[in-house]
Formats: sequence, C-alpha cells, structure tokens
Amino acid sequence: MLFLAIMGLIVFLLALFSVIYARQTGGGWKFLTLITVLSALVTIYAVVKLPYWPYNQSQQSARKASSSTSTSASTSKSKSTSLSSSQVVFNEASTKRAAATTKLNEENILKQLQSNYQSIGTVAFTKSTKTYTTTPTNKKYVKSLKTIKSYPSQNQKAITTITSNFKSLSKSLQKNLAAGYTIQLLQPDTTDKTLLSVQDGQIMTNNFK
Repeated sequence: MLFLAIMGLIVFLLALFSVIYARQTGGGWKFLTLITVLSALVTIYAVVKLPYWPYNQSQQSARKASSSTSTSASTSKSKSTSLSSSQVVFNEASTKRAAATTKLNEENILKQLQSNYQSIGTVAFTKSTKTYTTTPTNKKYVKSLKTIKSYPSQNQKAITTITSNFKSLSKSLQKNLAAGYTIQLLQPDTTDKTLLSVQDGQIMTNNFK
C-alpha cells in the first residue's frame, strides 16, 4: 500500500501540473483533470489502508490471531492423517496409471494381431481370461487346417511351424504385457473348440494330434 500511495501521489502531482499547464496553453485539459481526480482517489485509498494507522493495526492483529489459531488447529489435525492420506492417494494413482497402461498395451497388441492375421481370420481379446483368440475364416487356410488335423502324421512339418509361430507370439505377449496371457487358435468352423493354445511360451492345448 505504501508503494501504491507513493506512485499515486507522483501521478497526482504530474497530472495536476499538466492540467495547470494545459489551461494556460489552451490544450486538452479535461482528460488530464480526470487522471488527476483518479490518481487523487487512489492515493487517498492507499494512505487510508496503510498499516501504520491504529485501526488498521488492530484489524491486522485480530486477523493474524484468528489465522494463527485456525492454522494451528488444522495443522494438528492434518499431521495425524497427512501421511496415510498421501499414501492412499499415491497408491490409487499408481494403480490407475498401471491399469490404464495395461489396457492401452492390450488394445495396441490386439490391433497389431488383427492386422497381421487378417488374411487368415479374425482376432478377438477376452480381458477376463487374458486370451487372444484367432478364428480361421479364410477358406484356403481353413481347408489346410482341416487337412492337417485329419492327417497329422503326414503334416508334422506344418504342425511344427504353426506351434512354433504361436509359441513365439506367446513369448512376445509375455514380454510386452505380463505373464498369464494366452494366444489360442480355434478349430475351423467352430466358435468354442480350441485347436491350439499357448501361454507364456508353453503349449497348453494341442488338438492337432
């Protein structure tokens, strides 16, 4: 307030001298008069609000006492709960961030699998079981799978290739997501029978044999 009072007084004096000079020279004194009045009001307001006056000192003392009392009470109360509350908030935030990251990774991998396997069928993800399911729809691929399943002994090389590819894919899921994710291939023309399933690089189901 002291700075405001000083600046207001300076502006007031400059504006006042400018008004006197403008009146003498016939210049535009009306605007300068407005500036003079405004600066005078600001100066008066700032002077009245200075902390040196007795009534301002008593008001400030009362506010400080009230603020000190409430701050002390709130500090005492918050100290007992701040640590536990901060820990809870931190844990919740960490859990939410981890869940959001996992969901994003699952969705990105699903999109990648759908793109890679669009020529042979569809890929879906079941979050509750952490399972990526490939359903063969391409006629040539479906026919090949049926032939392999019907004559497994004559198609061991093809079976080895398919299982190796799915084991590599499963290890990739484990590396980019976490352990416990399954990649499975359904039997042709079915929606619930598994032909091959692999989890964490290990074959869980193999119905080629």
